[in-house]
Amino acid sequence: MLIFVIGYMGAGKTTLGKMIATHLDYRFYDLDEMIEISTGYTISAYFEKNGETAFRKMEREILLNHIEDRNTVIAAGGGTACFEDNIELMNRSGITIFLDTGYQTVMKRLAEKYESRPLLKNIPPEKLPAFIREHMESRRRFYEKARICVKEETLDLELLVKDIVNLSARPSMS
Repeated sequence: MLIFVIGYMGAGKTTLGKMIATHLDYRFYDLDEMIEISTGYTISAYFEKNGETAFRKMEREILLNHIEDRNTVIAAGGGTACFEDNIELMNRSGITIFLDTGYQTVMKRLAEKYESRPLLKNIPPEKLPAFIREHMESRRRFYEKARICVKEETLDLELLVKDIVNLSARPSMS
């Protein structure tokens, strides 16, 4: 089984992905880390050097390279589900989990290190809250296509793992 954790930047996708992988005894990959290893650049440096379009192409290429993986959890980047047909590809290939983290929590997490986020670093601090709120909402329609949606505030790992196992037992994933 292949599991993708999607959601906005700062939502906690890597943390949740690692927890699920540990619980199921699966491999864990973070898509952003895989891009950094593959390119030799940090995400910010790659964005700055090549732009967002090239980054999204690289992100998709690495995603496609792992689409046949089994017993694996992949924490996708915040924008992965929002480009091309990535969300449909992930839904056809495995189980997608949208980690729906509240705006206040995301804002708190991102406010401390927003300069390291390529999409946020050029936003003036006073405009950051409005930008993040609007950006989160613009991506929500993609995230909500996930097979499982969980609110971070009420996350129950045991129940989530049961849902994953039940979904994986169904005859057809499409």
